[in-house]
Amino acid sequence: MLWDESHLWGVMLWRALNDLNVPFTIIDSGLIKEGILQKNPPAGLLVPGGWSRLKAGNLGHEGLKWIREYISLGGRYLGICGGAGLGLKSSAASPCLDLCSWSRKTITRRLPNFSGHIRCRVKLPTWKEDCSDIYLPVWWPSQFEPDEEKDSGEIKVLASYMEPGRDFWAADLPLSDLNNPDLCRWEEIYGINLDPGLISGEPCIVHGMLGQGEYVLSYAHLETPGSAQANSLLEEMLRAWMSGEPSGKRQSTVSDWDLQKQDFVWKDKTLLRARQDLEDIIELGRTHFLFYWRTPWLLGWRRGIPGSAINFLYAMITQALQLKPTPKAIIYWKKEKREFKRTAETFQERLKDYLTRERLALAMAPSSPESSSDCFLQKEKQELFGPFPGYGGLYARLIRPLDRLLFLLGP
Repeated sequence: MLWDESHLWGVMLWRALNDLNVPFTIIDSGLIKEGILQKNPPAGLLVPGGWSRLKAGNLGHEGLKWIREYISLGGRYLGICGGAGLGLKSSAASPCLDLCSWSRKTITRRLPNFSGHIRCRVKLPTWKEDCSDIYLPVWWPSQFEPDEEKDSGEIKVLASYMEPGRDFWAADLPLSDLNNPDLCRWEEIYGINLDPGLISGEPCIVHGMLGQGEYVLSYAHLETPGSAQANSLLEEMLRAWMSGEPSGKRQSTVSDWDLQKQDFVWKDKTLLRARQDLEDIIELGRTHFLFYWRTPWLLGWRRGIPGSAINFLYAMITQALQLKPTPKAIIYWKKEKREFKRTAETFQERLKDYLTRERLALAMAPSSPESSSDCFLQKEKQELFGPFPGYGGLYARLIRPLDRLLFLLGP
Protein backbone atom coordinates (compact mmCIF):
# COMPACT_ATOMS: atom_id res chain seq x y z
CA MET A 1 0.00 0.00 0.00
CA LEU A 2 1.42 3.38 -1.03
CA TRP A 3 1.22 5.60 2.04
CA ASP A 4 2.06 9.04 0.63
CA GLU A 5 -0.56 11.79 1.06
CA SER A 6 -3.36 9.43 2.15
CA HIS A 7 -3.95 10.52 5.76
CA LEU A 8 -7.41 9.36 6.97
CA TRP A 9 -7.96 7.30 3.81
CA GLY A 10 -4.68 5.46 4.31
CA VAL A 11 -5.68 4.55 7.87
CA MET A 12 -9.06 3.32 6.59
CA LEU A 13 -7.48 1.03 4.00
CA TRP A 14 -4.96 -0.17 6.60
CA ARG A 15 -7.84 -1.16 8.92
CA ALA A 16 -9.76 -2.82 6.08
CA LEU A 17 -6.83 -4.97 4.98
CA ASN A 18 -6.28 -6.08 8.58
CA ASP A 19 -9.95 -6.93 9.06
CA LEU A 20 -10.13 -8.83 5.75
CA ASN A 21 -6.93 -10.76 6.63
CA VAL A 22 -5.15 -9.53 3.53
CA PRO A 23 -1.35 -9.54 3.99
CA PHE A 24 0.19 -6.18 3.09
CA THR A 25 3.16 -3.89 3.59
CA ILE A 26 3.10 -0.10 3.71
CA ILE A 27 5.60 1.57 1.37
CA ASP A 28 6.33 5.16 0.43
CA SER A 29 7.41 6.97 -2.73
CA GLY A 30 11.04 6.78 -1.67
CA LEU A 31 10.96 2.98 -1.72
CA ILE A 32 9.24 3.01 -5.11
CA LYS A 33 12.01 5.23 -6.50
CA GLU A 34 14.53 2.73 -5.11
CA GLY A 35 12.88 0.01 -7.21
CA ILE A 36 11.02 -2.00 -4.57
CA LEU A 37 8.25 -2.94 -7.03
CA GLN A 38 10.81 -4.36 -9.43
CA LYS A 39 13.03 -6.11 -6.84
CA ASN A 40 10.14 -7.84 -5.08
CA PRO A 41 6.95 -7.48 -7.18
CA PRO A 42 3.81 -7.64 -5.01
CA ALA A 43 0.49 -9.22 -5.96
CA GLY A 44 -0.85 -5.68 -6.30
CA LEU A 45 -0.16 -2.04 -5.53
CA LEU A 46 -2.92 -0.32 -3.55
CA VAL A 47 -3.19 3.46 -3.54
CA PRO A 48 -5.73 4.98 -1.09
CA GLY A 49 -7.55 8.29 -1.37
CA GLY A 50 -6.03 11.74 -0.94
CA TRP A 51 -4.87 14.48 -3.28
CA SER A 52 -3.62 12.76 -6.45
CA ARG A 53 -1.61 15.86 -7.40
CA LEU A 54 0.33 15.66 -4.13
CA LYS A 55 0.88 11.91 -4.54
CA ALA A 56 2.27 12.51 -8.03
CA GLY A 57 4.50 15.29 -6.70
CA ASN A 58 6.02 12.93 -4.12
CA LEU A 59 6.56 10.19 -6.69
CA GLY A 60 8.06 12.50 -9.29
CA HIS A 61 8.75 11.42 -12.85
CA GLU A 62 10.91 8.51 -11.67
CA GLY A 63 8.37 7.08 -9.25
CA LEU A 64 5.53 7.33 -11.78
CA LYS A 65 7.70 5.55 -14.33
CA TRP A 66 8.51 2.70 -11.93
CA ILE A 67 4.80 2.12 -11.17
CA ARG A 68 3.92 2.03 -14.88
CA GLU A 69 6.73 -0.42 -15.52
CA TYR A 70 5.60 -2.65 -12.64
CA ILE A 71 2.05 -2.80 -14.05
CA SER A 72 3.07 -3.27 -17.68
CA LEU A 73 5.20 -6.29 -16.69
CA GLY A 74 2.24 -8.04 -15.08
CA GLY A 75 1.51 -6.05 -11.93
CA ARG A 76 -1.89 -4.97 -10.63
CA TYR A 77 -3.00 -1.54 -9.45
CA LEU A 78 -6.02 -0.60 -7.33
CA GLY A 79 -6.54 3.13 -6.92
CA ILE A 80 -9.30 4.37 -4.61
CA CYS A 81 -10.64 7.92 -5.07
CA GLY A 82 -7.42 10.00 -5.11
CA GLY A 83 -5.57 6.82 -6.03
CA ALA A 84 -7.99 6.43 -8.94
CA GLY A 85 -7.30 9.99 -10.02
CA LEU A 86 -3.57 9.22 -10.01
CA GLY A 87 -4.19 6.49 -12.57
CA LEU A 88 -5.83 8.81 -15.10
CA LYS A 89 -4.48 10.78 -18.05
CA SER A 90 -2.01 13.54 -17.22
CA SER A 91 -2.82 17.20 -17.75
CA ALA A 92 -0.52 20.18 -18.02
CA ALA A 93 -1.20 21.05 -14.38
CA SER A 94 -1.32 17.54 -12.97
CA PRO A 95 1.00 14.66 -13.93
CA CYS A 96 -0.56 11.21 -13.51
CA LEU A 97 0.23 7.58 -14.27
CA ASP A 98 -1.55 7.62 -17.67
CA LEU A 99 -2.80 4.08 -17.14
CA CYS A 100 -5.79 4.83 -19.34
CA SER A 101 -6.94 7.54 -21.73
CA TRP A 102 -9.68 8.85 -19.44
CA SER A 103 -9.36 12.10 -17.48
CA ARG A 104 -11.33 14.03 -14.85
CA LYS A 105 -14.59 15.69 -15.71
CA THR A 106 -14.45 19.47 -15.37
CA ILE A 107 -16.02 20.89 -12.23
CA THR A 108 -18.78 22.74 -14.12
CA ARG A 109 -19.96 19.48 -15.72
CA ARG A 110 -19.92 17.28 -12.64
CA LEU A 111 -21.35 17.01 -9.15
CA PRO A 112 -18.38 18.51 -7.31
CA ASN A 113 -19.04 17.70 -3.68
CA PHE A 114 -21.07 14.58 -2.93
CA SER A 115 -20.78 11.87 -0.29
CA GLY A 116 -22.55 8.92 1.25
CA HIS A 117 -23.90 5.69 -0.23
CA ILE A 118 -25.27 5.39 -3.73
CA ARG A 119 -26.84 2.40 -5.44
CA CYS A 120 -24.59 1.12 -8.20
CA ARG A 121 -24.92 -1.38 -11.03
CA VAL A 122 -21.95 -3.74 -10.66
CA LYS A 123 -20.77 -5.94 -13.53
CA LEU A 124 -18.09 -8.07 -11.92
CA PRO A 125 -17.91 -11.49 -13.62
CA THR A 126 -17.63 -13.38 -10.34
CA TRP A 127 -20.73 -11.78 -8.80
CA LYS A 128 -24.17 -13.33 -9.18
CA GLU A 129 -26.69 -11.37 -11.24
CA ASP A 130 -29.10 -10.99 -8.31
CA CYS A 131 -26.34 -9.26 -6.32
CA SER A 132 -25.37 -6.80 -9.04
CA ASP A 133 -27.18 -3.74 -7.62
CA ILE A 134 -25.40 -2.75 -4.42
CA TYR A 135 -24.83 0.35 -2.31
CA LEU A 136 -21.30 1.73 -2.47
CA PRO A 137 -19.92 4.62 -0.36
CA VAL A 138 -18.35 7.68 -1.97
CA TRP A 139 -16.58 10.45 -0.09
CA TRP A 140 -16.16 13.63 -2.18
CA PRO A 141 -14.86 12.00 -5.38
CA SER A 142 -14.11 13.47 -8.76
CA GLN A 143 -15.74 11.93 -11.87
CA PHE A 144 -14.36 10.11 -14.88
CA GLU A 145 -14.30 11.80 -18.28
CA PRO A 146 -14.25 8.96 -20.84
CA ASP A 147 -12.32 9.34 -24.08
CA GLU A 148 -14.39 7.12 -26.35
CA GLU A 149 -12.23 7.78 -29.40
CA LYS A 150 -9.06 6.39 -27.78
CA ASP A 151 -10.05 3.59 -25.43
CA SER A 152 -11.53 1.34 -28.19
CA GLY A 153 -13.51 -0.63 -25.61
CA GLU A 154 -10.37 -1.52 -23.66
CA ILE A 155 -11.64 0.23 -20.53
CA LYS A 156 -14.52 -1.65 -18.92
CA VAL A 157 -16.98 -0.13 -16.48
CA LEU A 158 -17.26 -2.42 -13.46
CA ALA A 159 -19.73 -0.21 -11.59
CA SER A 160 -21.91 2.74 -12.54
CA TYR A 161 -23.98 5.10 -10.40
CA MET A 162 -27.74 4.73 -10.17
CA GLU A 163 -29.60 6.62 -7.45
CA PRO A 164 -28.59 8.03 -4.03
CA GLY A 165 -29.07 6.19 -0.76
CA ARG A 166 -30.62 7.78 2.31
CA ASP A 167 -27.29 9.01 3.68
CA PHE A 168 -26.30 10.74 0.41
CA TRP A 169 -25.27 14.38 0.72
CA ALA A 170 -24.44 17.10 -1.78
CA ALA A 171 -22.11 19.60 -0.08
CA ASP A 172 -23.54 19.84 3.48
CA LEU A 173 -27.11 19.09 2.40
CA PRO A 174 -28.73 15.69 3.14
CA LEU A 175 -30.72 15.24 -0.04
CA SER A 176 -33.27 12.82 1.42
CA ASP A 177 -34.56 15.70 3.58
CA LEU A 178 -34.94 18.21 0.73
CA ASN A 179 -37.62 18.80 -1.85
CA ASN A 180 -36.24 18.59 -5.39
CA PRO A 181 -37.55 22.05 -6.39
CA ASP A 182 -35.45 23.57 -3.60
CA LEU A 183 -32.21 22.30 -5.15
CA CYS A 184 -32.24 25.10 -7.72
CA ARG A 185 -32.39 27.67 -4.96
CA TRP A 186 -29.55 25.97 -3.08
CA GLU A 187 -27.49 25.90 -6.27
CA GLU A 188 -27.95 29.65 -6.63
CA ILE A 189 -26.71 30.17 -3.08
CA TYR A 190 -23.78 27.75 -3.27
CA GLY A 191 -22.81 28.40 -6.88
CA ILE A 192 -22.24 24.69 -7.65
CA ASN A 193 -24.19 21.74 -9.08
CA LEU A 194 -26.16 19.84 -6.44
CA ASP A 195 -28.48 17.65 -8.54
CA PRO A 196 -27.55 13.94 -8.16
CA GLY A 197 -29.10 13.31 -11.56
CA LEU A 198 -25.79 14.52 -12.99
CA ILE A 199 -24.09 11.27 -11.96
CA SER A 200 -26.83 8.82 -12.89
CA GLY A 201 -25.34 6.25 -15.27
CA GLU A 202 -21.83 7.66 -14.85
CA PRO A 203 -18.93 5.21 -14.24
CA CYS A 204 -17.86 4.65 -10.64
CA ILE A 205 -15.31 1.81 -10.99
CA VAL A 206 -13.38 0.98 -14.17
CA HIS A 207 -10.92 -1.72 -15.24
CA GLY A 208 -8.28 -1.79 -17.93
CA MET A 209 -5.06 -3.42 -19.08
CA LEU A 210 -1.58 -1.95 -19.42
CA GLY A 211 0.83 -4.32 -21.14
CA GLN A 212 0.66 -7.61 -19.25
CA GLY A 213 -0.84 -6.01 -16.14
CA GLU A 214 -4.19 -4.57 -15.10
CA TYR A 215 -5.66 -1.73 -13.09
CA VAL A 216 -8.89 -0.94 -11.26
CA LEU A 217 -9.77 2.69 -10.60
CA SER A 218 -12.54 3.14 -8.03
CA TYR A 219 -14.15 6.38 -6.93
CA ALA A 220 -16.08 4.27 -4.40
CA HIS A 221 -14.35 3.86 -1.04
CA LEU A 222 -14.62 0.08 -0.81
CA GLU A 223 -12.70 0.12 2.49
CA THR A 224 -15.38 2.16 4.34
CA PRO A 225 -16.01 0.76 7.86
CA GLY A 226 -19.21 -1.22 8.20
CA SER A 227 -20.17 -0.94 4.51
CA ALA A 228 -20.72 -4.67 3.97
CA GLN A 229 -21.40 -4.74 0.23
CA ALA A 230 -18.45 -2.50 -0.59
CA ASN A 231 -16.16 -4.47 1.75
CA SER A 232 -17.16 -7.75 0.09
CA LEU A 233 -16.42 -6.28 -3.32
CA LEU A 234 -12.97 -5.18 -2.15
CA GLU A 235 -12.22 -8.62 -0.75
CA GLU A 236 -13.44 -10.27 -3.95
CA MET A 237 -10.96 -8.27 -6.02
CA LEU A 238 -8.01 -8.75 -3.71
CA ARG A 239 -8.57 -12.50 -3.19
CA ALA A 240 -8.68 -12.98 -6.96
CA TRP A 241 -5.39 -11.09 -7.31
CA MET A 242 -3.66 -13.05 -4.57
CA SER A 243 -4.75 -16.52 -5.69
CA GLY A 244 -5.12 -15.98 -9.41
CA GLU A 245 -8.73 -17.12 -9.31
CA PRO A 246 -11.97 -15.74 -7.82
CA SER A 247 -12.76 -16.81 -4.29
CA GLY A 248 -16.52 -16.70 -4.66
CA LYS A 249 -18.68 -13.99 -3.12
CA ARG A 250 -18.10 -13.51 0.62
CA GLN A 251 -19.77 -11.51 3.34
CA SER A 252 -16.70 -10.06 5.02
CA THR A 253 -17.17 -6.65 6.60
CA VAL A 254 -14.70 -4.08 7.84
CA SER A 255 -15.35 -3.45 11.52
CA ASP A 256 -17.07 -0.30 12.72
CA TRP A 257 -14.71 2.47 13.79
CA ASP A 258 -15.76 4.71 16.66
CA LEU A 259 -13.04 7.31 17.08
CA GLN A 260 -14.38 8.43 20.45
CA LYS A 261 -14.32 4.95 22.02
CA GLN A 262 -10.86 3.46 21.72
CA ASP A 263 -8.39 1.64 23.95
CA PHE A 264 -4.83 2.89 23.68
CA VAL A 265 -1.64 0.84 23.63
CA TRP A 266 0.82 3.73 23.36
CA LYS A 267 0.29 6.20 26.20
CA ASP A 268 2.35 9.03 24.68
CA LYS A 269 1.50 12.22 26.60
CA THR A 270 2.00 14.56 23.64
CA LEU A 271 -0.40 12.59 21.43
CA LEU A 272 -2.92 12.15 24.24
CA ARG A 273 -2.93 15.90 24.92
CA ALA A 274 -3.29 16.73 21.22
CA ARG A 275 -6.21 14.31 20.98
CA GLN A 276 -7.94 15.90 23.97
CA ASP A 277 -7.43 19.36 22.46
CA LEU A 278 -9.05 18.18 19.23
CA GLU A 279 -11.99 16.78 21.17
CA ASP A 280 -12.41 20.22 22.76
CA ILE A 281 -12.33 21.80 19.30
CA ILE A 282 -14.93 19.36 17.99
CA GLU A 283 -17.18 20.03 20.98
CA LEU A 284 -16.83 23.77 20.44
CA GLY A 285 -17.80 23.30 16.81
CA ARG A 286 -20.77 21.16 17.80
CA THR A 287 -21.93 23.82 20.25
CA HIS A 288 -21.90 26.40 17.47
CA PHE A 289 -23.58 24.09 14.92
CA LEU A 290 -20.44 23.87 12.78
CA PHE A 291 -19.58 20.19 13.38
CA TYR A 292 -21.63 17.04 13.94
CA TRP A 293 -20.81 13.35 13.96
CA ARG A 294 -22.09 11.99 10.68
CA THR A 295 -20.80 8.49 11.44
CA PRO A 296 -18.68 7.28 14.39
CA TRP A 297 -15.54 7.83 12.27
CA LEU A 298 -16.57 10.79 10.12
CA LEU A 299 -17.33 14.36 11.08
CA GLY A 300 -19.83 16.42 9.20
CA TRP A 301 -19.33 20.15 8.89
CA ARG A 302 -20.95 23.30 7.59
CA ARG A 303 -19.86 24.22 4.09
CA GLY A 304 -16.74 26.37 4.23
CA ILE A 305 -15.58 25.03 7.61
CA PRO A 306 -12.35 22.96 7.32
CA GLY A 307 -13.83 19.98 9.14
CA SER A 308 -11.97 17.35 7.13
CA ALA A 309 -8.62 18.58 8.49
CA ILE A 310 -9.86 18.24 12.08
CA ASN A 311 -11.22 14.78 11.27
CA PHE A 312 -7.90 13.71 9.71
CA LEU A 313 -5.81 14.80 12.70
CA TYR A 314 -8.17 13.22 15.20
CA ALA A 315 -8.33 9.89 13.35
CA MET A 316 -4.58 9.69 12.76
CA ILE A 317 -3.68 10.47 16.37
CA THR A 318 -6.22 7.90 17.52
CA GLN A 319 -4.70 5.29 15.21
CA ALA A 320 -1.17 6.06 16.43
CA LEU A 321 -2.19 5.65 20.07
CA GLN A 322 -3.69 2.23 19.31
CA LEU A 323 -0.41 0.82 17.97
CA LYS A 324 2.62 -0.58 19.73
CA PRO A 325 5.49 1.82 19.00
CA THR A 326 8.29 0.44 16.87
CA PRO A 327 11.94 1.32 17.59
CA LYS A 328 12.09 3.53 14.48
CA ALA A 329 8.88 5.31 15.48
CA ILE A 330 10.19 5.98 19.00
CA ILE A 331 13.43 7.49 17.67
CA TYR A 332 11.56 9.63 15.15
CA TRP A 333 8.94 10.86 17.60
CA LYS A 334 11.56 11.77 20.21
CA LYS A 335 12.97 14.27 17.68
CA GLU A 336 9.62 15.61 16.53
CA LYS A 337 7.25 15.73 19.46
CA ARG A 338 8.49 18.92 21.14
CA GLU A 339 7.85 20.96 17.99
CA PHE A 340 4.61 19.06 17.36
CA LYS A 341 3.39 19.92 20.88
CA ARG A 342 4.24 23.60 20.46
CA THR A 343 2.52 23.80 17.06
CA ALA A 344 -0.53 21.88 18.29
CA GLU A 345 -1.04 24.30 21.18
CA THR A 346 -0.83 27.33 18.88
CA PHE A 347 -3.10 25.65 16.35
CA GLN A 348 -5.77 24.87 18.92
CA GLU A 349 -5.74 28.35 20.44
CA ARG A 350 -6.07 30.10 17.10
CA LEU A 351 -8.57 27.59 15.79
CA LYS A 352 -10.98 28.20 18.66
CA ASP A 353 -11.02 31.91 17.88
CA TYR A 354 -11.34 31.26 14.15
CA LEU A 355 -14.35 28.95 14.55
CA THR A 356 -16.35 31.32 16.72
CA ARG A 357 -15.71 34.20 14.31
CA GLU A 358 -16.57 31.98 11.34
CA ARG A 359 -19.89 31.23 13.01
CA LEU A 360 -20.68 34.96 12.90
CA ALA A 361 -19.52 35.26 9.29
CA LEU A 362 -21.68 32.32 8.23
CA ALA A 363 -24.69 33.97 9.82
CA MET A 364 -24.12 36.96 7.54
CA ALA A 365 -23.08 35.24 4.26
CA PRO A 366 -22.13 31.70 3.15
CA SER A 367 -18.52 30.53 2.94
CA SER A 368 -17.10 27.89 0.62
CA PRO A 369 -14.23 25.39 0.75
CA GLU A 370 -12.18 27.87 -1.28
CA SER A 371 -12.71 30.92 0.89
CA SER A 372 -14.44 32.43 3.87
CA SER A 373 -17.05 35.12 3.30
CA ASP A 374 -14.90 37.41 5.48
CA CYS A 375 -11.56 38.53 4.00
CA PHE A 376 -9.88 38.74 7.42
CA LEU A 377 -11.08 35.24 8.30
CA GLN A 378 -9.83 34.01 4.94
CA LYS A 379 -6.31 35.15 5.86
CA GLU A 380 -6.55 33.35 9.20
CA LYS A 381 -7.94 30.24 7.49
CA GLN A 382 -4.97 30.12 5.12
CA GLU A 383 -2.49 30.56 7.95
CA LEU A 384 -4.14 27.70 9.82
CA PHE A 385 -4.86 25.30 6.94
CA GLY A 386 -3.18 26.60 3.78
CA PRO A 387 -4.78 27.15 0.36
CA PHE A 388 -7.53 25.00 -1.12
CA PRO A 389 -7.22 22.57 -2.88
CA GLY A 390 -4.41 21.01 -0.89
CA TYR A 391 -3.18 22.10 2.52
CA GLY A 392 -0.48 24.06 4.33
CA GLY A 393 -0.09 26.43 7.28
CA LEU A 394 0.01 25.15 10.86
CA TYR A 395 -2.03 22.14 9.80
CA ALA A 396 0.75 20.96 7.47
CA ARG A 397 3.24 21.23 10.33
CA LEU A 398 1.04 18.80 12.30
CA ILE A 399 -0.14 16.38 9.63
CA ARG A 400 3.28 15.75 8.06
CA PRO A 401 5.13 14.50 11.15
CA LEU A 402 2.02 12.60 12.21
CA ASP A 403 1.83 11.01 8.77
CA ARG A 404 5.48 9.94 8.95
CA LEU A 405 4.97 8.59 12.46
CA LEU A 406 2.12 6.35 11.29
CA PHE A 407 4.25 5.13 8.39
CA LEU A 408 6.95 4.07 10.87
CA LEU A 409 4.31 2.36 13.04
CA GLY A 410 2.94 0.37 10.11
CA PRO A 411 3.50 -3.22 8.96
